[in-house]
Amino acid sequence: MNLPEFSSIWGPPAEVPSTLRFSDTPYAPFSKGDKLGKAADWAADPVKDGKDQRRTQGRGFRDPYHAYGASSTRFFTNEDNESSWSFNVVDSGTKGTPKPRGQQNAVLKTRGRMQGQQQQSAPQGRAIGQASSFANRSAGGGGYRRPGAGYADKGKAREPSVAIGPTWKLVQSNNFNELKKLTYNVPLSEGKTIGTYGSVQYFDRATEKITQPMKLKVVDSTVYNVTTSEDPVINKLAGSNVGQVFATDAILAVIMCTTKSNNPWDIVVNKVDGKIFFDKRDGGPLDFLTVDENSVHSPADDAENRIDSTSALSIEATYINQNFVANVVTRDGAKHDFENTNPFATSDDEPVLPKGYIYRQFNLEADSEKPPLELVVRCEIDAVVAGPDGDNFAIVRALNEYGGYKSLEWKDRFVNHRGAIVAAEMKNNLNKLSQWTVQALLSGSKALKIGFVSRVNAKEKTNHEIVGVLSGAPTQFATQLNLQMQNGWGIVRSLINIISSLEDGKYAILRDPNLQFLRVYQVPN
Repeated sequence: MNLPEFSSIWGPPAEVPSTLRFSDTPYAPFSKGDKLGKAADWAADPVKDGKDQRRTQGRGFRDPYHAYGASSTRFFTNEDNESSWSFNVVDSGTKGTPKPRGQQNAVLKTRGRMQGQQQQSAPQGRAIGQASSFANRSAGGGGYRRPGAGYADKGKAREPSVAIGPTWKLVQSNNFNELKKLTYNVPLSEGKTIGTYGSVQYFDRATEKITQPMKLKVVDSTVYNVTTSEDPVINKLAGSNVGQVFATDAILAVIMCTTKSNNPWDIVVNKVDGKIFFDKRDGGPLDFLTVDENSVHSPADDAENRIDSTSALSIEATYINQNFVANVVTRDGAKHDFENTNPFATSDDEPVLPKGYIYRQFNLEADSEKPPLELVVRCEIDAVVAGPDGDNFAIVRALNEYGGYKSLEWKDRFVNHRGAIVAAEMKNNLNKLSQWTVQALLSGSKALKIGFVSRVNAKEKTNHEIVGVLSGAPTQFATQLNLQMQNGWGIVRSLINIISSLEDGKYAILRDPNLQFLRVYQVPN
């Protein structure tokens, strides 16, 4: 700032220049009796000033700031200092007999001590009333217990399904909101069947009409669950250049239903000579079924509740599903044989659970001017249903009731309250039911049979009863579950594009255990 030059006179000019005028300069409110520095005291403590103001606001006290407006604590408000203190509450109710002053003081003192004790015992940030009710709920004596206590703790961090190595390289990471926006149209009707193997039995329709629980019998048979790259049929097709991408229906269903999952899982991807194989790990999460994954009372692994822990229930659910199929087929031994025998059976004397395998081919390239991108999927068939138009394929699965935080109720309520039970299971097992529906749609099955199996005793996990069977078309289940196949195909195509742009090697697709993220890692050999 430069001062103007005056050659004729000495001293301040007759008119103060605009550059020297104190416009919009803040100042602290002051009174005539204050010291001179009060007007420029911008560091005054408004809290302390407010306390002094309230202390001196008693009866007959004159506000020292009255002549110059509000106090420093109310400087930027429009409150009327006179009217705000002249307002009084009028009590029109009938007053009781006044107590002597000594009794009133005694009551006030006692109440003050009780409030002080509550404030000391109350957690920080919690109101006194809330602290009192919290203490009552937490007290012993068989009082209140939160529903689902002892089950999954939403605040506890979960471990990934496989340990991420220090040499793994993160290739891609996408959150679920991004995955939900992906769409890709692959008409299921255009899928081609390039091979059928194995044999299946006929579904017993009488099991759909049971009104009394039926014991679940244990069947001694072998169940094959071979991964993609170890399938001899897929290896033969890959060697003949039939397809560029290979997977099983179970692996593909997990990928398509990624955004509906809550539990961590992992998929191994092997890229060999430009061909992509989606594989599972032996003993990994894809070998077992989840239980109440989407429930607010989802089970957790803890030492106190081993029978209803996540791992124990997964093994139990897998065990039930393997035996359920053998309990709902006809006993006359009639079978539907496919073109080829079971590709995984090693001996004719080995008891193998009848199962059919259909290998289907889908073109994932929508642009007709580009070379086709063929996806080969191995689909499993559990049974066939005889109909007027011939034999129709069916997928047979089972939901299980284990008790948990509530009592066993399916055996008493399923006949008359089937709709409520089905709606609850669609909410608690949304991801699992969506995966089963995807498998049925990929295989071209016309029916999806879902059994409801309950424990005979809530404390015993090896004895079960079948309380009912629900049947429906896969398209009907997809509508009720709000399953969008276009979104599932979009996720699959996105992962294929990522792997196709990378060199040959081994990769891992992981569902984050705590965050809604899907990550792709490059795993060094």
